[in-house]
Amino acid sequence: MASSESELLNDNPDMWDTGKVESNQSVNVEYEGEPLESGKRYYWRVKVWDKHGSSSEWSEPAWWEMGLLEESDWKGDWIGLDAGEGEEDLNLEGAHWIWYPEGNPAENAPAGQRYFRYSFQLPPDKEISRAEMVLTADDSYVLYVNGEHADSSPQVTDAWKQARLVDVTHMLSAGHNVIAIVATNSEGPDINPAGLIGRMRIEYDSGEALVFETSRDWKTRKTEQEGWHEPDFDDTDWDSAVEVAPYGDALWGDQVVLPGDSDKPAPLIRNEFTLDKPVAEARVYVSGLGYYELCLNGQKVGDHVLDPNSTNYEARVLYTTYDVTKQLNQGDNAIGVELGRGRYGMTTPNTWIWHEAPWHDDPKVLLQLEIKYEDGSTETIVSDESWRATEGPTRFDSLYEGERYDARLVQDGWTSAGFDDTGWDHAVKVEPPAGEMRAQQHEPIKVMDTIRPKSVKEVKPGVYVFDFGVNVAGWAKLQVEGPRGTEVTLVYGEKLHDDGTVDIDQGHIYAQIQTDRYILSGDGVETWEPKFSYKGYQYVQVSGYPGEPTLDSLEGRVIHTSVASTGEFSTSNPLLNQMNENVRRAYLNNLYDVPTDTPVWEKNGWTGDAQVMAATSIYNFHMPRFYTKWVHDIRDAQKPSGELPDIVPTSGWSYDGSPGWTAVHGPTPAWDAALFEIPWEMYRQYGDERILKNVYEEMKRYFDYLASHADGHIVRLGLGDWIPPGYGGSPPEGPDLTSTAYYYRFAETISNIADILGKEAEARLYEEKALDIKAAFNEEFFDEQTNVYRTNRDVGYRQTSNAVPIAFGLAPEDREEAIIANLAEDVAERGNHLNTGIIGTKVLLPVLTEYGYEDLAYAIAAQRTYPSWGYWIENGATALYESWELSSRSRNHHMFGSVGEWFYAYLAGIQPGSPGYETIVIKPAMPEDLKQATGRVETVKGDVASGWEQHPDGTITLEVEIPANTTATVYVPADRKWGVMEGGRPAHTAEGVTFLKMEDGYAVFEIGSGSYQFTFHPVSAAYMNTLVKHFKEAGEFANHGAARALDIHLMAVNRFEEKGAAEKVVKHLKGFQQLLNNQRENDLISEEAYDVLESETLSLVDTYFAANPDT
Repeated sequence: MASSESELLNDNPDMWDTGKVESNQSVNVEYEGEPLESGKRYYWRVKVWDKHGSSSEWSEPAWWEMGLLEESDWKGDWIGLDAGEGEEDLNLEGAHWIWYPEGNPAENAPAGQRYFRYSFQLPPDKEISRAEMVLTADDSYVLYVNGEHADSSPQVTDAWKQARLVDVTHMLSAGHNVIAIVATNSEGPDINPAGLIGRMRIEYDSGEALVFETSRDWKTRKTEQEGWHEPDFDDTDWDSAVEVAPYGDALWGDQVVLPGDSDKPAPLIRNEFTLDKPVAEARVYVSGLGYYELCLNGQKVGDHVLDPNSTNYEARVLYTTYDVTKQLNQGDNAIGVELGRGRYGMTTPNTWIWHEAPWHDDPKVLLQLEIKYEDGSTETIVSDESWRATEGPTRFDSLYEGERYDARLVQDGWTSAGFDDTGWDHAVKVEPPAGEMRAQQHEPIKVMDTIRPKSVKEVKPGVYVFDFGVNVAGWAKLQVEGPRGTEVTLVYGEKLHDDGTVDIDQGHIYAQIQTDRYILSGDGVETWEPKFSYKGYQYVQVSGYPGEPTLDSLEGRVIHTSVASTGEFSTSNPLLNQMNENVRRAYLNNLYDVPTDTPVWEKNGWTGDAQVMAATSIYNFHMPRFYTKWVHDIRDAQKPSGELPDIVPTSGWSYDGSPGWTAVHGPTPAWDAALFEIPWEMYRQYGDERILKNVYEEMKRYFDYLASHADGHIVRLGLGDWIPPGYGGSPPEGPDLTSTAYYYRFAETISNIADILGKEAEARLYEEKALDIKAAFNEEFFDEQTNVYRTNRDVGYRQTSNAVPIAFGLAPEDREEAIIANLAEDVAERGNHLNTGIIGTKVLLPVLTEYGYEDLAYAIAAQRTYPSWGYWIENGATALYESWELSSRSRNHHMFGSVGEWFYAYLAGIQPGSPGYETIVIKPAMPEDLKQATGRVETVKGDVASGWEQHPDGTITLEVEIPANTTATVYVPADRKWGVMEGGRPAHTAEGVTFLKMEDGYAVFEIGSGSYQFTFHPVSAAYMNTLVKHFKEAGEFANHGAARALDIHLMAVNRFEEKGAAEKVVKHLKGFQQLLNNQRENDLISEEAYDVLESETLSLVDTYFAANPDT
């Protein structure tokens, strides 16, 4: 390796020269050369030697470049837009809590629904530019505007604490208008207040505004009347509402959290510069928070979207490097950056308090352009206060809500040189984020596919629903033509109401989510797509469209982190193939800056969801860079005490005692397991010890934290086996057993890693801790009389409680078979259905398969009735649901996708025999009802493939591919060594194949790299003919006549086999056996050939007697 290409080609590797290294280590070789410099390019080449000592030629020179390594390498400033004071956000000041006149609503009110109306007039000579209402009700409400449903508050506890902002611009009209609300006071404790509060602001194009609030002027009624929410309904006999208390008073006080800023335009920031010499190369280093889109001379730079990925911005801030050599001009140039909010500048109120994160701030950018001219001189252009800034046409963006884009405000050419920006302000220097600048080294988020809708249907007048036929994540690209100022609204969702409109519950987000709004410029055909938010959807509802949209009016953009596919799997069962496709799609739909739980609602990196999917994801996709980033996020999120949050990154939510977090107090082991399970699976699959070194101290710190919360060696905290059938969250057995099982697994993992890292004393220490936990676990949970694991809750047999101890190695070895037999019995009693949440689902099929119940495991996987993956598919699923029920909130979760590991590791049988596939195990399970399965995995050593087929005549073929520089142990289903052929000869005699043993119904072989085809043959006359031929070619007969005599007998046996003449088959087999004996007595056949053929003969006779007992 050299500092320049010339030095390399002149045999002067001034940076690093390894010399000839005799090793089979072809990956994960750490750099050990001279120190590397920021922004510098380095050149390298390699040669290899074969087993004979012959070397290759040197490879062609290749290179890589370093990023900016130190804070001091950054010369510019973080800059942003000085937005000034701006317009006051819509709030509840001046509004009153109101209710129906009964009792004392401020303290106690009857449960039930109460109806409210407010009428007002709007002048015909004023154009409404915007109309919004902020409101809440204790406990919930449904809002109608002029008879049209506008919003519903979540049906969750304390939903009243989050006011909601509703855009009603296009629901109002000149003249008479009516706001109608049904508010519900739910059953509650002795103190059960009831109230409704709201405020509306209507803005006109002229700048004037009309504001009104809830007050005694509103009408109310106790019971529902037909048409009560319609504008022309006569409410003259309704009562006046009672003003219970002004906003800020009574029991509600100031606890209501108001919606975020409703109009926070995305900043546009630009700069022009002149280059007076030809450019040799140029790099731009940029970080825009929360998101940015960078343009140079009128063209977008790169193909990333939603860049950079989010982090804990107090710890790390990511930047991206682009080669922009070809986008620069000699002469005038321009840079333009548009900034979005992402998580960094979130304004939408939400349960996870991203809008109140300690690092929360307005959008900002840091940019450095490094130019090298052809004459060798350099120039640096950086972001500073000389740049210009203004508000852009993206008037609002939220990761949760969506975007509002006003095409009337587009400034054409603002990213090109010569644009007149005299009306723009100077950018302002802003406070930099506290985190260290680090290169974004993993794959970027990109538009990965564009799909066409399958249908479009008008479900209400002017309301159209596009069906894309598949559940994806991303956004829609709109094409539209119409009058200036027309607003088109796009609402995205996974489900439909009975009336065909999109069903989108707001969940824990206190605003209208998954909604984009586009205001037309009126300049011909317009095309637009969002850039700072993404959605989960199969359906897109379009309203406000001028005219009637067609299938060409929308395109679906499929977006996710651009990891490469490394796995292929298929079987003869179309259901399993669809399941595999759904697993992959659901995972990618949730692969953004973090592995999220849903692209619709939370979009958070729930650690429990991710850890159960570690193996499945790595089999399917190239994950080392992505997981390295996210594991770093987990490390950044750990508190000095060792505590971990349940979402990573986090705003501070889900730590014990944090605002809004009530799910569990203290550790959540099955979620915190991400710190252990993901690095360990990475090590197994990739063989890179560095990930273990990086997390080892954090693992120990967490273990100590968990130990401090244990009751002896039992952990009675956590979330448990999340969402088993029939339960919407924690399982009935509670978390104690699974939490303690993970406690044991953590100790075992730390011990194993300590061994790998050469820390022998610590390895023994944690091994002893693991043994102590194991003993306590079995004493607490294991019933020796029944061989069943259970908690102290009387909830009956639980599959997860018994599968997990087996999978984690906690069960007494002499009781494993009995425990598994009970597990299998429960599955069978449930009609071959699982009864597990995400923890049990991950291990259920593997443990059944490992203990010989592969037919039962397959029966579970191939189910089409509730609860099962097939049940979802039978009901139209194209991804994975959040729960086993069809009523599942989300239809795009990945946490039940751990069955993908079973596909690859058990059906295809591909597993690393040692870390990084240094050695390989091929051990396929072949359920009786599955004809064929094939898997291929691109490992760090190369492609590993396994494909098998069970044929009607009882033969089994197993094709295997093993990459160079590795060996594999192959398990071929067989009842005898001589029943297996490879390449047309007995497998154990084939080149590169070594027979090891017979084990549990498998013939076990060791093979080197290459392609192999193993075939198992059941005993038959035809196969005995094949063996005779082999022995003849191997010189095991004294003469050809001896072999010929055996062939003649076997031809007769084969002829009668085909006719089903059992008696004659047996008769000729006995004759064949007599001939064998005669040949052996006269030394006409070798001892080995005789033994094999005699054994085959006896087996075939036994087969016929078993099938034909009267023979």
